[in-house]
Amino acid sequence: MKLNKTKIFLTIFTIFLFLFIWYIIALLTPSKVIPGPIEVLQSLIKIIIEGDSFNYTIFDHLFASLWRVLIGFYVAFIVALPLGLIMGLSKKVEWMISPIMEIFRPIPPFAWIPFALVFFGLGLFSQAFIIFIGAFFPLLTNTVQGVKNTSSILVDVAKTLGADKFDIILHIILPFTLPFILVGVRVSLGVGWMCVIAAELVGLNKPLGLGYLIQYSAQFGNFALTFSTMLVTGLIGYILNNSVKLIENYTSHWRESIVKN
Repeated sequence: MKLNKTKIFLTIFTIFLFLFIWYIIALLTPSKVIPGPIEVLQSLIKIIIEGDSFNYTIFDHLFASLWRVLIGFYVAFIVALPLGLIMGLSKKVEWMISPIMEIFRPIPPFAWIPFALVFFGLGLFSQAFIIFIGAFFPLLTNTVQGVKNTSSILVDVAKTLGADKFDIILHIILPFTLPFILVGVRVSLGVGWMCVIAAELVGLNKPLGLGYLIQYSAQFGNFALTFSTMLVTGLIGYILNNSVKLIENYTSHWRESIVKN
């Protein structure tokens, strides 16, 4: 209980210290490039109530960005999960696919933006493709690792008791792989959320999205709105990350013992 109180106190203290330093920097900066916390808050309230010049509120921009991320992440999940299971179960498949994956994995998702625009044009599919690229590899690599870390003793015991391959995958491999998959989901959502902001800087057929709002407001010198949109972006990223972490802790409390074994 004492530890929790200390944590809460330190968190609140750090937030107030950050706001104070931010206020001092904004006060000492001669230009309006760095707005103060009060200006940013006022700008946020204004776009919540009145909307932007296109009458879109911050929630319209937020839901547009979330929708793009969810589509890109969903496609990445349904492709990466079965592929990762197959690669983890079969050495031959892994040998065939790994070299190709290792070549493409280090390429930043943003490098694919020109190709996304050529193949998918302006709009949803273009952004979803960029998010797919960013979310795919963490999901794939974590799934492969999870399958490889499955206890061989339990697999051998299941075979001895007459379990077929499908039962082994369903009742042993998948439960053991779940913690790794959830780590992959958490990382993929984080990468996908960063990718959508960059993808929205180009290729939009509607002036909607947090990335677009950041660019649009900065372009017209409304840096208070830029900062408030950036803070909303960071807050949503924090919520997404911790939501998956809660699921991790709830469903996979034995993850550490699996990783150690």
